[in-house]
Amino acid sequence: MKTILLSTIASLSLGLPAMAEVAVLSAPLQAASLHTGALDMAAYRITLPDGAHEVTAMFRGRDSDQPQRIVMRLQGRDEVRFAMPDEPQTLYTFTSTGNAVEISAQRAPVQLALR
Repeated sequence: MKTILLSTIASLSLGLPAMAEVAVLSAPLQAASLHTGALDMAAYRITLPDGAHEVTAMFRGRDSDQPQRIVMRLQGRDEVRFAMPDEPQTLYTFTSTGNAVEISAQRAPVQLALR
């Protein structure tokens, strides 16, 4: 009976959608942070003269002293997705939505290419 109950719970949990943590930077120099997985991330944006957004994000492991910095330019409906080398199970997405930048972090399974 215990095995059937555990199998049922496991099958139900596999059908649930993964939840993403989301932050929206809707004004220049507005900052936000996400705390998904083993890394903490803080980001802010500025508006460039041509209307594009320059987003700066700092990533740091909770047991690390040294942050990693990423700077990206987003324009129009640009979208950038990546995982950090120290945390391949978390997928970060930065999306320009006109006057704002949406940032999300979602746990994802690691898929390795095998030959």
